[in-house]
Amino acid sequence: MKSILPISIWPGSMINAFLIKGENQHILVDTGVPGSEHKILNQLEKRNIDKNKIGLIIVTHAHIDHFGSAARLKKILNIPILVHKLDEAAYCSGKADKSTMKVNKPQWKLFKLLVQNQETSKFKPDIIIEGDATYDLERWGIKGKVIHTPGHTPGSLSIILDNNAAIIMDMMASGILLGGLMFHSRIKHPLFHDDLKALKSSFKKVLSEKGEQFYLGHGKPVNRKQVLKYYHSL
Repeated sequence: MKSILPISIWPGSMINAFLIKGENQHILVDTGVPGSEHKILNQLEKRNIDKNKIGLIIVTHAHIDHFGSAARLKKILNIPILVHKLDEAAYCSGKADKSTMKVNKPQWKLFKLLVQNQETSKFKPDIIIEGDATYDLERWGIKGKVIHTPGHTPGSLSIILDNNAAIIMDMMASGILLGGLMFHSRIKHPLFHDDLKALKSSFKKVLSEKGEQFYLGHGKPVNRKQVLKYYHSL
């Protein structure tokens, strides 16, 4: 595995997707808000990434800003999508499960009202992880695995790579507002969580993997010390 490439859905790392770049195949992690497909493909083209070498899409959780363009990218690229069973209903309906969108601070209640009824194109997942099963990415030429990390949503997933990097998306955030605009070292809650007790258990699982660099859905990457500080604050 060569590198993790950030893909900017909104500027300033407010919303991120990622490409895990392998020797022969690549994996796209999340797809941004609806209508992001061409933005994603254009950014990859500018980096000389052949879209035909993308072999898999992983959708980490069932919020519209992460699976909004999954259906269209699946059609364009003609590749499978991997998800967790507990979030599958949202993907099949094109609607996020509002019951999982519990605001972490009162000021986000208005934002929730603005986004909770958003819809996007629905899709049927091709690879479904169930329970706490892990999924080995070796068949895609990537040394790493997908693990179940509930808490942000019941079916949230994280990607643990063998180079001491991990993609944990909305388990936490950094920066201000949606993340990233400034104060990049500032760690915080994302807007929503479903179950903070489950989230703390998921952090324990992620930290047991000895990762040193953690990539987020909202904000700049953080290091292990920052993740530990956030974990102990939960």
